[in-house]
Amino acid sequence: MNQKLPLQLPQSAGARLRAALLVLVAASAAAVASLAGCGGGVGEGGTGYAAGPITGFGSVIVNDIVFDDSDARVEDGEGAARGRADLRLGMTVEVESDAIVAGSARAARVRFDSAVTGPVESVGVDGFVVLGQRVAVDETTVFDAPLAAGLPAIAPGQVVEVYGLYDAALDRFRATRVERRDGALAYRVRGVVVELDEALRTLRVGTALFTYGDGVAPPTDFAPGRFVRLWLATTPAGANRWTIQRFGQAQRELPDIERVSFKGHVTQLASAASFRIDGREVDASAAVVSAGALVLGARVEVTGRLRAGVIVATTVQVRSDQAERERGFELRGPIESVAADRTSLVLRGITVGLTRPGLRLDNGTLLDLVPGRRVEVRAVVTIGDGTRLDALEVRFRP
Repeated sequence: MNQKLPLQLPQSAGARLRAALLVLVAASAAAVASLAGCGGGVGEGGTGYAAGPITGFGSVIVNDIVFDDSDARVEDGEGAARGRADLRLGMTVEVESDAIVAGSARAARVRFDSAVTGPVESVGVDGFVVLGQRVAVDETTVFDAPLAAGLPAIAPGQVVEVYGLYDAALDRFRATRVERRDGALAYRVRGVVVELDEALRTLRVGTALFTYGDGVAPPTDFAPGRFVRLWLATTPAGANRWTIQRFGQAQRELPDIERVSFKGHVTQLASAASFRIDGREVDASAAVVSAGALVLGARVEVTGRLRAGVIVATTVQVRSDQAERERGFELRGPIESVAADRTSLVLRGITVGLTRPGLRLDNGTLLDLVPGRRVEVRAVVTIGDGTRLDALEVRFRP
């Protein structure tokens, strides 16, 4: 009777197999450790992403999502490390996070970047022109301290930095924040190519003409209708003509992400089921569209997931100007100081007025406004002072 014996490897072969298994296990452990050391960013164990203006702090609020930024890396548009204190209301940002659950998530990276930096050419009744780019301001635009008076404080020749969203229907940016940038070493524009002459190496964005030399390489997807980011010399090459020092990345490539939220304007519209927001393709064939009609230039918030660079939308919400103003800004945290007459308080470094008619107080009174008391404040930009907010509602927290 034949008896099956256990398979026996020669001693040398068995040793080699054990060694190979140990190498495989070590490599797997190293890969896991490497992912863990990346801070939980998108594509590295995290599944959240949001793009839009900062509308609140406590930690960072973007598109009504509260991101805990206590462990996040903060970067500028070039990827240089910055601090949390550099983040300001109205800045346009990208936030990479872990899973967004019940309107909150833990941010791994916050990157802020502006649309235009350069000298003001002219000022109108509702905005101004910078480097050939029309910029509109409204009651939701936040200004920094040197421009506290808002539009009346802006004059031709000033160098400003504009954060905002591009409105293709009116060929202009809608400013969410405006800052002075005296002494800028380079000017910048992120916009849509209107005209392109590759033979003459010139392009037009807005009303300005930009030229680039043989040593400056344009992006591979260079074409009219595409977004570009330009770094410019501060000395003009002629009337309304500027020299490109280099091309930047107009739109970052993103991996597949489970939950995304984008706020911007419709920049191209094939149909209600297929359009672009800030240049990114949206598949809205299965989305619920609410609060208005989708038209070119409409301001929208799109949520869904990202697949192969396409936003597969689950909801598309059209945001009117009135809805934006009524939404306002939100600040959360302990009160830092209170005016003696209780007409204002400071929260997250921002002065908030308390004299607006109809101010609502939840779970407390004005007498309860003391330093250290935790509150949540919903507010709008103060008319005539773009650095302050006027509270609409104050909610007292334990």
